[in-house]
Amino acid sequence: MQPITKFQVVISALLRLSLAGPLFLSTTTLAEEWELARDGASRYRIVIPAAASEKETEAATELQAFIRQVSQAELPIINDDQPPAEYEIVLGASRRLRGLKISAGTEALGEEGFTIQTVGNRLVITGGTDQGTCYGVYAFLEDYLGCRWLSSKVSQIPKRNHIMLGQILDTQKPALAYREVYYSDAMDARFARRNKLNGNASIIQDGRLRREQHRGWGYWCHTFGTHVPAAKYFQSHPEYFALVDGRRRTDKQLCLTHPEVLALVVADLRQRMQKNPEAHYWSVSQNDTGGNCQCPACQAIDVREGTPMGSLLEFINRVAAEFPEKTISTLSYQYSRRPPKNLRPATNVLIMLCSIECDRRQPIALEPSSASFREDVVNWSKICNQVFVWDYVVQFSHLVSPFPNLRILQPDIQFFVNNHARGVFSQGNREAHGEWAELRAYLLAKLLWNPTCNVDRIINDFLKGFYGAAAGPLRQCIDLQHDVLAKSGARLQIFGGPADHRQGYLSRELVQRYQQLFDDAEQRTQEDPECLARVQMARLPLFYVQLQLGYGSVDDRLRDAQRLFATAQRAGLLMFNEWNLPVERYRQQVMDQLQKEKAVSLTK
Repeated sequence: MQPITKFQVVISALLRLSLAGPLFLSTTTLAEEWELARDGASRYRIVIPAAASEKETEAATELQAFIRQVSQAELPIINDDQPPAEYEIVLGASRRLRGLKISAGTEALGEEGFTIQTVGNRLVITGGTDQGTCYGVYAFLEDYLGCRWLSSKVSQIPKRNHIMLGQILDTQKPALAYREVYYSDAMDARFARRNKLNGNASIIQDGRLRREQHRGWGYWCHTFGTHVPAAKYFQSHPEYFALVDGRRRTDKQLCLTHPEVLALVVADLRQRMQKNPEAHYWSVSQNDTGGNCQCPACQAIDVREGTPMGSLLEFINRVAAEFPEKTISTLSYQYSRRPPKNLRPATNVLIMLCSIECDRRQPIALEPSSASFREDVVNWSKICNQVFVWDYVVQFSHLVSPFPNLRILQPDIQFFVNNHARGVFSQGNREAHGEWAELRAYLLAKLLWNPTCNVDRIINDFLKGFYGAAAGPLRQCIDLQHDVLAKSGARLQIFGGPADHRQGYLSRELVQRYQQLFDDAEQRTQEDPECLARVQMARLPLFYVQLQLGYGSVDDRLRDAQRLFATAQRAGLLMFNEWNLPVERYRQQVMDQLQKEKAVSLTK
């Protein structure tokens, strides 16, 4: 990345959103260049408030550390109660701002927006809050110095002997108030902060999700069984539970018109809130099963409202009335997805709208089979001022199989934003690795901050930084899979698998072509062991497909299996599907099947 000169203008897109507020980025002016560092030295120092917050201090420390890595220049950090100097980088809510003309006021920036601006010989990075200041520092390091945080373990920090920059006026505000990417890399706290994600708070150890937590949330989802556990109440009070096909069921939902159910849910929430007072969002939501209650009282509401969301939303509104200072969330999911005819969510109710049924071959806005979901998105946006979208971006049943949905990520997020979604939870692979897992986490982080970003440029930039000289053939492989899927017209489903595309992008001939591209990628990285190991991990889906679809002789597939499991072990891959297929179990299945085929072939 070359230094920005006075003849270059940083132009950023203007995107107007309704509830999330505008994302507004300004331009530089054509003015003199300024020198940040030369030959390991700098005239600049970093200024923070004398009573700096923890985040402002962190922002200064990160800025200092990365400038040192880039240029070897050590910028001191001082408080703003010291006399001003000519060359300063002013961070946060500093008293220095009083005498400087800053283009955007902190109120306009909201909680997470920021301004990066040169004022004379000073550089100012300040946010609407200290969180915005942190994001501004990372944006400066990324956009102006070329730093990249590609995964939780891989960063690309350029080395420069001389840093010259043009005048800067860059103001940003995120398109979405809540941004969470459910990939294990994005659960890493440092990766999330540096890539401006704000929903991740889970604990990852040894590549495995140890504790799931979403920032700002108490309960997250599927909570009926937690509020009113069947093991505790069903025997004495079966009427608390859903009446389905004439009998009360413990494995379905709750009866939402029973007054004691409301009292139990409220009591459970009150107790949990006392233990976790910092959490603002609390989910009261259906279990991950079907079976909404069909008792006469629940049915009457659902018939009146034209959807099982009727009895659910009436119940949620009553719960929300007990906690006016909190936001009560519920899922609009499967049977409850359609909004009600007459009921409206209370002002402190959040609707988490789930796209689980959608086909991933085309963007939601264009896919004919997604018409009913599109209608629900539009109609919820008309009646609710707090809609989050729970989107699904991975193939759950085959976490390492090729799943060419990268081209729909941007138009889908834009569709959600244009229909006033305030947050997006992108559910991917919670386990380590998987098909293009690091690329997906990185790309989604960029899109959730700025849905109008240049996706091709981001993908190419990532591939070059993460895979080095192999970027070219890997991009060819990605593009070929997407092109063939688009031409085939076949459905791409999150609960599908390789067999669905045996005649399309996973045909025997095309898989052989992908293998040739990976041969090229491995050859190009022979002198770079780290990049070679990442390329080999990225190749694992092709061996998986060949085993799943029976491509090649038994001996060929035995060799494929050996490469697959050896790579999986080196990389720390844990699961081949989301639920019940750890590596060792799949290894046993594959080897048993291949040994049987081998034995049969020897008897012929």
